[in-house]
Amino acid sequence: MIKRKFYLEKIVKLIDTEDIKVITGVRRCGKTVLLKQIIDELENRGIASENIIYMSFESSKYKNIRNDNDLDEFIFSKTNNLNGKIYLLFDEIQKVKNWEVSLNSYRVDLECDIYITGSNSQLLSGELATLISGRYISINMLPFSFKELIQYHDEMHENIDEIKLFEQYLSYGGFPGLLNYENEEKEKYLYDLYSTIVLNDILYKNKVKDLDLLERLMEFMISNIGQLFSANSISKYIKNENRKTTPHTIINYMDYARNAFIFYQIKRENIKQKRKLLISDKYYLVDSGFYFIFNGSTQRNWGQLLENIVFLELIRQGYSITIGKIQDLEVDFVCRKANQIKYIQVSQSILDENTRKREFKSLEKISDSYPKYVISMDSFDFSANGIIHLNIIDFLKSENF
Repeated sequence: MIKRKFYLEKIVKLIDTEDIKVITGVRRCGKTVLLKQIIDELENRGIASENIIYMSFESSKYKNIRNDNDLDEFIFSKTNNLNGKIYLLFDEIQKVKNWEVSLNSYRVDLECDIYITGSNSQLLSGELATLISGRYISINMLPFSFKELIQYHDEMHENIDEIKLFEQYLSYGGFPGLLNYENEEKEKYLYDLYSTIVLNDILYKNKVKDLDLLERLMEFMISNIGQLFSANSISKYIKNENRKTTPHTIINYMDYARNAFIFYQIKRENIKQKRKLLISDKYYLVDSGFYFIFNGSTQRNWGQLLENIVFLELIRQGYSITIGKIQDLEVDFVCRKANQIKYIQVSQSILDENTRKREFKSLEKISDSYPKYVISMDSFDFSANGIIHLNIIDFLKSENF
């Protein structure tokens, strides 16, 4: 079992607190493994195994638990004669109808500590937020970071070439299940996972009627990560391919994909005026492996992939992000955390002088004194005029950027 130290350390600090611990993230990013590692931690603390109740609603073992009444009957029968605090861990809880009603009652009726996972961002919307407002802590989980991959190989006592490992990460991404496969099998694993998410977490869950349109939209968005577009522009593109659709339908389908954690939507802002821009957003993938499915090794845009990987590392480290506009230029990422602001440009290489001038120009136009960075694959340091140049591997290995 691969330890997810980054997330486990966050959770361990919350053990025995009153808040419900909510772990969300794309399917197969490691949420189930994390729950089992929490169980290991509880047992290491001397918690009796009968006081730890783990239920995976993806398992046929619990197929008869379909709603809150079924769940209550099961939980109260299991805990009726137990002494001491109960630890409840529910995997993919959204499969149980009205599950939020049950969890709220357990907080009142049982001495318990609750952990739940879900593969849909709507887990925290609606009734749950109303019932337990201010009583939950949410942790969004991602597939392996590059730093986690290095740690894994270190723990396996494997000698690794970091540059080769980075190339693998850039191509295939960081889904933990990939570690079980050789390169020629990884593409099939990724395609099967992608298809499962599209069918189960988008099509069936949202009762999507037009699979062909959904697939065309997904392929367009995946192939255009980090590009500005809107529902209107996508609708026009699809109509040009002789397919009927409307911006409203496109918006719905894009929302479904975001809710399944395939994409993250990033707004734009005018840096000088400090206001959000309403026209066109950018979308980034939860993992670069899905890009590989549609673009292979010959058609891929390395700049897009690098930008996507930097974005994922920034949100992993807790930054909120917008795309910056300064005059007629763009800043790839405006990053905020607490009182910090950082400006970042990402480029495959800035060895070419014209490329270097272009990447530095937008940052040089920002008049405030917050840190400004250019991240690229280059090993030579081109830092100048107060702008810091970072090699991408060094950036991805940093503990606290």
